[in-house]
Amino acid sequence: MFESQPPASLFTDLTSEDLDEWVSPRISSRGRNYQQQGLVSDLAQLENGSLIAWVAGTLRYATLVGMGESGLPDVSCTCPYELDCKHGVAVLLEYLEAVENHRKIPKISQDDVRLKLLMEGDLSDASENNTSSNSGNLSSKTVTFLKSKTKTQLITLLQEMALVHPVLALELSDRQQLISGNIQKLLQRLHDEIMVVTAEPCWQEEWGGGGGNIPDYSGIRKKMKALLKSEFNDEVLGLGKELIIRSHQQLESGNDNGDGFMEISSCIPTIVTALERSSLTAAEKLAWALDVVLSDDYGVFEEFHEYLLRKHPPSAWDTLADQLQEQLEKSHSKKIADSYHHNYNSDRISKWVIHALAHSNRDQEIIPFCEIEARKTGSYVRLVGLLIDEHRFKDAENWIKEGLVAIGDKWLGTAGTLQDQLQEIRIKEKNWPAVTALQVMGFVQQPSTNTFLECKKRSDKTNLWPKIREYLLLYLENGKVPWEQPGWNLPTTDLKLLGFNHKQKYPMRWELIDIAMLEKRPEQVLRWYDDLPRKHYDRYGYEDDEVAVAIQKFAPKRSVTIWKQMAEDLIAQVKPRAYREAAQYLKKAAKVMSRESHQAAWTRYIFELKIKHKRKIRLMEILDKL
Repeated sequence: MFESQPPASLFTDLTSEDLDEWVSPRISSRGRNYQQQGLVSDLAQLENGSLIAWVAGTLRYATLVGMGESGLPDVSCTCPYELDCKHGVAVLLEYLEAVENHRKIPKISQDDVRLKLLMEGDLSDASENNTSSNSGNLSSKTVTFLKSKTKTQLITLLQEMALVHPVLALELSDRQQLISGNIQKLLQRLHDEIMVVTAEPCWQEEWGGGGGNIPDYSGIRKKMKALLKSEFNDEVLGLGKELIIRSHQQLESGNDNGDGFMEISSCIPTIVTALERSSLTAAEKLAWALDVVLSDDYGVFEEFHEYLLRKHPPSAWDTLADQLQEQLEKSHSKKIADSYHHNYNSDRISKWVIHALAHSNRDQEIIPFCEIEARKTGSYVRLVGLLIDEHRFKDAENWIKEGLVAIGDKWLGTAGTLQDQLQEIRIKEKNWPAVTALQVMGFVQQPSTNTFLECKKRSDKTNLWPKIREYLLLYLENGKVPWEQPGWNLPTTDLKLLGFNHKQKYPMRWELIDIAMLEKRPEQVLRWYDDLPRKHYDRYGYEDDEVAVAIQKFAPKRSVTIWKQMAEDLIAQVKPRAYREAAQYLKKAAKVMSRESHQAAWTRYIFELKIKHKRKIRLMEILDKL
């Protein structure tokens, strides 16, 4: 099993990278936590340098750590995990701490009880055959040995092993209960383990170090699978409900970087299978799964969502649709202080109502249901989308207008989507003047190069872009909306501007600069840049760099001036990182000066910069490399 190496060099040369390669960060974190809690006891060493100790966990485990052929530790343990487990990590860390603190580690003989628990015969067989250790796989010699025993002798052997091996005793007890059908003690033990594990804090150090605690769900998972295998489906489902509720609360109060999530989610497939096989009716199964999905704030129980999307009897969906609509009605009748939260939860339920209606051959009820919900929760976007899909454009337009009035400026994102849906209708109608008018409104509400380009794209169908472009730029200069200007010949939208800032100051210089850069008009870039109120700036920023790049051929001197000022502002911060950033701008300036044949002037500038900042050694090093 293990290489025979001198004890002194067996583990002390291991690096942190070796440990990361050996086990996952999750197991390493657990092992470190066990060792720090003092759960490792009676640490000792075999003649070949392997380590052995007791590790306290759910039970007390015998753990043996040796060195495998790969140069990484190799573990056998009496825990359910058996190989390369957290108990092995804890033992190794305990040993390294002992070495660091010059603590003497006793030697043990081959008849140590822990070695017997770990099946000494298997270990020696594995070592002789140069195979990897696995305490769960019996060697051929051991199998032959067991076959040679009578029934009475085997019973005696099991009794003897159970006395010193608690895990085996519990496993035999569980098997007996499962076979007899009298599983109350097993259920109680599983219930107790769920209570204990879900009560553990779930956290992990955010910035490394290996600290933290990730609850171990492996025992729960194993027992639930055993119960399921023996067809105790309803019992698994009942305990599964408790597990889901408590584990969700555990995640809510924890900070585990996803490892706790993985532990919990590993139990979910078993619960889903139990739900499928349970004695519940088809409708009750759907309701059970949906309750889990609606309460899932972390995406841990995705298997239940997948279960709902499988094929189920239409009659089950029919029943669930009625139940959910009744639930919504009761919810709407209550006075809710937080309307946004209420509407959000109602919307989640409504989506499943629609799904249930669609899968119970009640499609004709979907839009009437959505009309009711739109007025109660503001879910106009969903309703309008369904109407558009059915090409009921006039009805969709009426609901858009009603929705915009009802929502107002309360939910700008929803209102913006409704405006987009109105534009979608106009596109489907191929009413290009109306499409362009709506896009112009979008630009006024949110001026940017993106909305400017969208206006151009929509205007291509009308051949009106030159005139529309002029109106858009005038709006940025004086704040007068295009459709109120003389000569505007696109239809009015009759819509209210969303989130319009009436206190906005004009001209909107940076927007004009961005568009000028987009259109490669450096003279306009420089015009509006020079018009900026300089006192507004504490220092230059990345926008100034973009301006300098845009005008470097049209006004190279100004580009150099901007970059020099940006560099000097950074140098004034007296930080090495700022010096490196300043060097990037100086390189750009140097390139322009070289292109304009002003190399001598640039050399003089750098010389003066060095004289001025000669005490800044790090800056001098950077300037010397320019």
